[in-house]
Amino acid sequence: MKAKHNLFLCDDILNAIDRLNIEVTFFGGVKPACPLIFCSLRSPQEGGVYFLSGDIEIPTKIKNSIFITDAKSKGAEANFIIQVEKPQEVFYQLMNYFFESRNEAGIHETAVVHPEAEVADTAYIGPYCVIGKAIISDGVFLHSHVVVFDGSDIQANVTIEPHSTIGATGVAWIRSSNGERIRQPQIGGVIVKENSFLGSDITIVRGSVNESTIIGKNCVIAHGSKIGHGSEIGDEVHFANNISIAGNVVIGDFCFLGAASVVRPRVVIASHTTVAAGCVVVKDVEEEGGLVVGVPGKLKSKPDQMSGVPKNH
Repeated sequence: MKAKHNLFLCDDILNAIDRLNIEVTFFGGVKPACPLIFCSLRSPQEGGVYFLSGDIEIPTKIKNSIFITDAKSKGAEANFIIQVEKPQEVFYQLMNYFFESRNEAGIHETAVVHPEAEVADTAYIGPYCVIGKAIISDGVFLHSHVVVFDGSDIQANVTIEPHSTIGATGVAWIRSSNGERIRQPQIGGVIVKENSFLGSDITIVRGSVNESTIIGKNCVIAHGSKIGHGSEIGDEVHFANNISIAGNVVIGDFCFLGAASVVRPRVVIASHTTVAAGCVVVKDVEEEGGLVVGVPGKLKSKPDQMSGVPKNH
C-alpha cells in the first residue's frame, strides 16, 4: 500500500519487506502505532524508519521508530527492530518501493518533438523539452527543459533531469592560412545506454565525425557534469558533481570520479579506478582498481572504503 504524504504504518513496511522477498533474521520490540517517515540519523526524529550497521547503540532520544539493523542493537527497547544481513541495501530497497514508481507516459503539451523522432509509447517527455530526430526508448523519463539533439539514442529506462542537453555541439576549429577560423561541423551522435541516470544541468557533446559519444549501462552522472565529444564511458560508472571530461576520453567500467575532477583529452582510465575530488587526470591510468589523486593526478593504492564513495563500488 502506498501511503499519503510520505507517511507509512509499521504494517506497510512489513508488507513491503514480504513483497520484496527480503530475508529477515529477527524482528520484534515495540511496534510503532504512529505514522512513520523515512529518516536519516543526521536528522533524527520520533516515528522514523532508520538503518544501522554494526554494533551501534540506538540513540535514547529516538522512540516509536523502526530500525533496520544487522545486529540486535543496544537501546532497542522503545523501538521496533528488523534484523537483516545488509541494512543499507534493504533501506534503499524499501525507499525505492515506496517512492520510485513512475507511471507517467506520453508527451507533455508544451514539448517540441521533431516529426521524425522515434518516441516509445511508454516514454515520458516532460514540459518544455525539445527533441530532435532522436530515438527515445521504452521507460525513458525526461524531466522538464531537456534538449535532445538529432542523432541521439536514449535507451530503455534512462532518466534525465531538468536543463540537461544531449548531443550539444562541440567546438573544434583550426586557423586557416589567411587567419580565418574554420570550424568543424559536428555530425556524430550520442548513445545513452539503458538504466542510466543523468542529473540536472548535464551536457553531453555529440561525436565529431562518424563516432558517437557513449554513456554505458547503469551509469550515474550527478549534476553539472560535462562530457566531451567522442568520449566513451563504461558501464556502472559514477560521476559526482561538476565533472569535466574532455573529448575522446575512455573511462572503463565501475569507475568513480569525485566532485570537480577533470580528465584531459584522449586519456584512457582503466576499470574500477577511483578519481579523487578535484583531481586533474593528464595521462592514461593503465592499472585497474587504483586511486588517482592530486594535480596532476598520481596513482596510489586504494583503501577498502573511502568517504563519499558508495560502498562496494
